[in-house]
Amino acid sequence: MTGVPGAPRAVDVLAVGDASVDYFVRVPHIATADDKAIGRLAGVHGGGMSANLAAAATFAGARAALATAVGSDEPGRQALDRLAAHGVDVSPSVTVPGGHTWFCVIQLDHTGEKSLVGAVTEVKIPAAEQISDDLLRSARVVAPLADDLDWAISLAVRARASGAKVAVDLEPGAVAGRRDRVWALARHSDLVFCNQGAVRELADGDPARCAELLISAGARVVVVTGGRNGATCHTPQESWTARGPEIEVVDTTGAGDALAGAFTGSWILGRSLAESLRAGVATGSLCVGHLGSRAYLDAGTGIDTYARNVTLGAAPRLQGIR
Repeated sequence: MTGVPGAPRAVDVLAVGDASVDYFVRVPHIATADDKAIGRLAGVHGGGMSANLAAAATFAGARAALATAVGSDEPGRQALDRLAAHGVDVSPSVTVPGGHTWFCVIQLDHTGEKSLVGAVTEVKIPAAEQISDDLLRSARVVAPLADDLDWAISLAVRARASGAKVAVDLEPGAVAGRRDRVWALARHSDLVFCNQGAVRELADGDPARCAELLISAGARVVVVTGGRNGATCHTPQESWTARGPEIEVVDTTGAGDALAGAFTGSWILGRSLAESLRAGVATGSLCVGHLGSRAYLDAGTGIDTYARNVTLGAAPRLQGIR
């Protein structure tokens, strides 16, 4: 899959990053330091932030592709096969001979809340030089994994130069103590997603202030997610808030990825910010009702049907944008 300058772009959303295998363990309590929790294996599912985002973009009706790296093992083959079955183009991905696909072990308590441990192997994401300019030119939006901010910035700069828009999802572990690099990434991004942990790192827990700082740095749209409280979306001109219906939480893994992917897919298809937020919150809510970050894709519930149950309203506009 390659792009020719000036030609129509073949892909709406290109996610560049990871695809993992997730092992879910039901535990009586989440184990902490110097603690032990003996549970039962609840299931093995496909995961990875980038893979989840691409799948959710497809769920929203966008043409999505994933550029990742997996090992030449059975988990790697299954990871790509499952994504392809959900309509994600995995042809840009690479398989590393003799490599081991990275995986996560996820503790789940009785409320559905999680504690995740990722086991990074020698294979997780493609090297920046493996992502060609032709591939970037094939996409309308490029979404690089932001675990490594410098890697993400390098791809964002190249994506923008190719004429693509850029979407990034900020995680607290990646942004802690690196505000200067976060602002640099925001300068080259159109959509920025930020969860509550990242808000604490970047703006001392103030969601509106976090959005103001990211937009002041250069981001066009900022979406702040709030778990059960839904999400808010901000631009310099408008702000919206959305909350999903009450749902029995089974597993929160990948809910933020699902929201980001569905929002991005909806937005690049030309839907309004409000309707894109509605689609994102609907997809995140669907996600937490199932075990595994992409199990909702097999549930048979269409995004439009569920989006009607999302409460949407105007939010106070941002005041402190520089």
